[in-house]
Amino acid sequence: MRKLPIKTRALVIGVITSLAAVTAFGVAPLADPQLPPSRFLVEPVALEPELIESVGRFVQQEKIRRGDTLASVLSRLGADDPEFAAFVRRDPIARRLLELRAGRTVSAVLSDGGRLERVTYRLAGDDPDALGHRLVVERVDGLLTAQRESVPVERFVETRTAEVRRSLVEALDVADIPDAVLTRMADLFGAEVDLRRDVRRGDRLRVVHETLREAGSLEPPIVGRILAVQFRGGQRRLEAVWFDHGDGGGGYYTFDGRSLAQSFLVSPLELTRVSSGFTEGRLHPVLRDWRAHKGVDLPAPIGTKVRSVADGTIDFIGQQRGYGNVITVRHDARHLTLYAHLNGFSDGLAPGRTVRQGDVIGEVGMTGWATGPHLHFEFHVDGQHVDPMVAVAQRPVRVLDGNARLSFQALAAQYRGRFGLLETQVAARFE
Repeated sequence: MRKLPIKTRALVIGVITSLAAVTAFGVAPLADPQLPPSRFLVEPVALEPELIESVGRFVQQEKIRRGDTLASVLSRLGADDPEFAAFVRRDPIARRLLELRAGRTVSAVLSDGGRLERVTYRLAGDDPDALGHRLVVERVDGLLTAQRESVPVERFVETRTAEVRRSLVEALDVADIPDAVLTRMADLFGAEVDLRRDVRRGDRLRVVHETLREAGSLEPPIVGRILAVQFRGGQRRLEAVWFDHGDGGGGYYTFDGRSLAQSFLVSPLELTRVSSGFTEGRLHPVLRDWRAHKGVDLPAPIGTKVRSVADGTIDFIGQQRGYGNVITVRHDARHLTLYAHLNGFSDGLAPGRTVRQGDVIGEVGMTGWATGPHLHFEFHVDGQHVDPMVAVAQRPVRVLDGNARLSFQALAAQYRGRFGLLETQVAARFE
């Protein structure tokens, strides 16, 4: 074998030695670091008074079920507090807790043993205008107090789109659009389309609406005002944009600036049908004789909300022989509406009390001469009965002009662009 030159052998030996050194460095175990000796320190910590007071307390929430009483709700909360129950019964503010509404939530802070320290209950329900107020019953220095508290309201704007496959209700559910949107659409378009019957496969809905939530509340948000909506079905296009007049008021207009303001809502119920219309002669279902029917009957489950169809004042509230529980609302010198067979009245109503269009004034029932749950609704003009379905369909038409029209056109263009973008997204999804 040929020997390598001395210089070459020296170079090879050097490389091998270097590699060995690197390898040895890579696998050598690391020495454990020297840790400092352990020491135990005990120092006094000053607790804030509120931290001490919170020991032994816990928070509970219960959603109110249909048929619940305050006693049943407190039982599910784990409360055992006869003093609290007695206070609610005698205090005029705390007594609002006895008017529990299904779907709302009661929150409570309890101490050991089930004593209630604080109970909160949202008063607004689904009314956006009343949101931001809650009832608070709590112990202060050992004594129970009750008060109405104002709560900041958070406002969000949502844009949704839906396409009808089988029904509009199903389309709203798939698109995660709250049912309250359909109610507000019925108020806007009810005289032009029946949103339960006149909807076909392929009809499309685009809507921009407010969502309102009380700050810090665990209750679900509620739908505020619809800001813009467009419903397209076949050759029909219904649209509305909310425009703030700048003087504390506002109204809905079509995209070309025509007012959609209604003197009266189409119906005192959100969505309904007519089971017995206005007529000069029909067989009375109870008395079994022929007589005039000077209103319309709107069947609905007991407890369905009844709304005032226009602004006005309570003219009468109480019981009348055949009508059972009845309310009449005076809207102006010429117009009055009547709501009969009610199951009950809304809180705080009395003759002379002002109500606004859409305010809930009672619940559907079957009091008086009624064979089933329904609302009997009458419309009076100059003291004479008229067909409500004809009277409420009369709507004034107004057109914006001047600077107001320019401002509205800019606003409408924004919503047109937003709806156009939704159309593009839907088309891209199906390509």
